[in-house]
Amino acid sequence: MTRSATPKLAALVVVSGLFVFAGLAVGTTEVVVVATPLVLALTYGLVASVEPELAVEIELSEDRVGEGDRITLMLLLTSSHTLREVEVGIQLPAGMEVTTDDIRRTIAVVASTPAELKFELRAQRWGAYRLGLAAIRVHPPGNLVVYEQLFHEERSLKVYPSYDHMVRGPAPLDTQLYSGDYVSRAAGDGIEFSNVRPFTRGDSVRRVNWKVTSRRRELHVNLAHSERDADVVMFLDAFNDIDLGAETTLDLTVRGASAVARHHLRHNDRVGLVSFGGVMRWLTASMGRTHMYRIADFLLDVETTFSYAWKNIDRLPHGTLPPGALVIAFSPLVDARSLTALTDISARGFHTIVVNPLDEGLIPAGADAEARLAHRAWLLAREVTKSSLQAAGVGVVTWDGQAGIDAVLAALPRRGRRASGAHP
Repeated sequence: MTRSATPKLAALVVVSGLFVFAGLAVGTTEVVVVATPLVLALTYGLVASVEPELAVEIELSEDRVGEGDRITLMLLLTSSHTLREVEVGIQLPAGMEVTTDDIRRTIAVVASTPAELKFELRAQRWGAYRLGLAAIRVHPPGNLVVYEQLFHEERSLKVYPSYDHMVRGPAPLDTQLYSGDYVSRAAGDGIEFSNVRPFTRGDSVRRVNWKVTSRRRELHVNLAHSERDADVVMFLDAFNDIDLGAETTLDLTVRGASAVARHHLRHNDRVGLVSFGGVMRWLTASMGRTHMYRIADFLLDVETTFSYAWKNIDRLPHGTLPPGALVIAFSPLVDARSLTALTDISARGFHTIVVNPLDEGLIPAGADAEARLAHRAWLLAREVTKSSLQAAGVGVVTWDGQAGIDAVLAALPRRGRRASGAHP
């Protein structure tokens, strides 16, 4: 531990020295006797100030929580000697807050008996956090010196973003041959009734429609639409993060992507992710509960990275964008690299939808005439950008986070679809 003097020690030394010097200068012992208690207190405090042997253990009640949940950070302090005054302070990263007590507290530690100190925390924002940095300050008897040390036992905490429950998602133009929740126009094995036709060799007896058969006096069988699934890829624009007050565009991006991913995974679709920014990351499309956890961990690591490098989708590995996949992009439509990539994806035949988390109505105009003119020019430029994407076949909607993500996706115009039906 680091040892340092307190103002009390400096005051005792100065006062004792003044009394002793004054006694010697005057030549009387009475003044020196007055300084004796101060010298004794100074001597006792320095002798009793032994460096403490303190061990600190840091534990978290949970290592995975949701946005807004509360957790307990517990410190166990153990010492071979009794410490009457131990001051403890913890450092919290942005996005975490103490709910009940202050982050600095003072306790006493009895020799060989663990002292427990709990801090109730609340996760304000999603993300992957590293907790466990504690500052310890020990005050020995007399408070003439203090011992200080930083203890760092790193504990990982994952805070998953809150998400909206989606009732209905966008229907893709193309479906895959695997069983899912989309109804195909082609007849096959399924439960959705399609038509009735005469019985032919090889038809299953289970499909015989006895009512039609008795009426026409010839065997007829029921036809059904086969159920298909879809490939959905989330495209996350990680070049910019714009502050909107209570949230940022990246917050809305992660929250919306989490809701869309969970919705499609619940309906047996394969979901993949692409983080398109200064650092390009991707997650190959898959399905199942395990993949849902992979997506949640992937979203926690999404962050904006400044870069001048020009990026395009040719850098993505083969198979990241499966043929016929529905691409749902979350982009504030600010960076030209993301706009070029989205246009390129649509030009390659992918059904592409862009969710814009930057609501222009939340950006106020300035007070003077020049600022208002610049604001109008910026709004016109935004309209030109959206029109260019729509002309390239990209659907664009704006989401401010107030309504559900499915509400804004439902506002998209229905394109000519090769796949009939949608999620219930």
